[in-house]
Amino acid sequence: MSEVKYSGTGAAGGHICIIPFPACGHILPLMDLTHQLLLRGLTVTIMVTPKNLSYLNPLLALHSPNVKPLVFPFPSHPSLPHGVEQMQDLPISFLPHIVNALGKLYHPLVQWFRAQQSPPAAILSDIVLSSWTVNLSSHLNIPNICFVPFNVAAVYFWISTPSFLLPFYREAFTMSMQSQGLVFNSFKELEGTKLGLIKEKFAKHCRVWGVGPLPPMKVGDEGLYERGGATSIPPDQVISWLDSCKVDKSVVYIGFGTQITLTKHQMKAVASALEESGVRFIWAVKEPMKRAEDGDDDQSLIPHGFEDRVKGQGLVIKGWVPQLTILKHRAVGSYFTHCGWNSALEAIVAGVLLLAWPMQADHFQITRLLADEVGAAIRVCKGLRSVPDATILARIFVESTTVGQPQRVRAMELQKTALNAIKEGGSSYQALDKVAKALTSFGCNRTEMMKTIRSSL
Repeated sequence: MSEVKYSGTGAAGGHICIIPFPACGHILPLMDLTHQLLLRGLTVTIMVTPKNLSYLNPLLALHSPNVKPLVFPFPSHPSLPHGVEQMQDLPISFLPHIVNALGKLYHPLVQWFRAQQSPPAAILSDIVLSSWTVNLSSHLNIPNICFVPFNVAAVYFWISTPSFLLPFYREAFTMSMQSQGLVFNSFKELEGTKLGLIKEKFAKHCRVWGVGPLPPMKVGDEGLYERGGATSIPPDQVISWLDSCKVDKSVVYIGFGTQITLTKHQMKAVASALEESGVRFIWAVKEPMKRAEDGDDDQSLIPHGFEDRVKGQGLVIKGWVPQLTILKHRAVGSYFTHCGWNSALEAIVAGVLLLAWPMQADHFQITRLLADEVGAAIRVCKGLRSVPDATILARIFVESTTVGQPQRVRAMELQKTALNAIKEGGSSYQALDKVAKALTSFGCNRTEMMKTIRSSL
């Protein structure tokens, strides 16, 4: 392994090490949490691999010198394509391989901790890395806090029915319950009951916090755009197009996150529904994965001639989209989505009606929560390989742009609740204060901690 790049050492107190999982739905909210912790006075070292270093740019711009990158080369793994360091390039079945590859950094991290005069006093790591980060913290005799980018209902379901999980996930979630804290990107008013059950039945301690929806970082006027990459339509043109829409809540936004890639048949059904409905729309189209499953080589193919036929009716954006900015625009009324947790939270904050197509992972639990329990979403179809009926989907698109739907009313009510939770004095704001206080307390007696770490090594 080549030489590790590190740009500094921590301050005298409140210094923690953050270990993210390299998928957009994991690392972006963890960076938002890191931003909040830095605002509350902590000093942070973030371990990344070279191709994920760009995710730290907003933090470095806002908080230097209190945030430092710790860059390790991405370890090789026989099941991973050469050069891939991020989940967005791979199907979800490759997630355990990414985790196992990163687990090879266990001993280099121990060596790095040993070499520091003032090492971090705690580790904050993604829950899917728990199979090795909890042991790493134990080896170093420092606390490990798990960041949970999934919704609480899904995590409660998984740990309550471990037989439902594949062995890799069963180990990760079991190990996470041995950590010294769990930080959920959710809020008490939405999932407080499940938070309490996890605290009482599984965590066995009081350090279970709901701190969401985590506000995104913003660096200058273009801050929300800097999180992405290449795109076929510049963000300012997207916003100009939305500004030209005269009717509020009349645009359907369609996007399935960074992990889901639709098949040719699914793309054709969505395209046909848009044409048949006549609604104004923005469609975010993900580029095909580098490694598709099941020999599927027909991903993300926009039907021939579709863009010409809908010219003026909508936008098809290939690559990154300024999703949160789109959802918050007055012209957008509904969001056709896989119901990933980050996307769902962004829609909640924007007060947008969700049209749910759950496909994998926690999507089904999120849809059950928001559609069945809260009533702020509409079920459209389900399953990774299902193909929606274009005529039914067209009708749903049209109905989703009408103002008087009960689900839209409930979505607006949920928006107010979420915004109250994250404002100063709200439940999530207070929880963030408690997380920062707990992490800071771990570094209060640094001299004694240093003796303990060195004796354990």
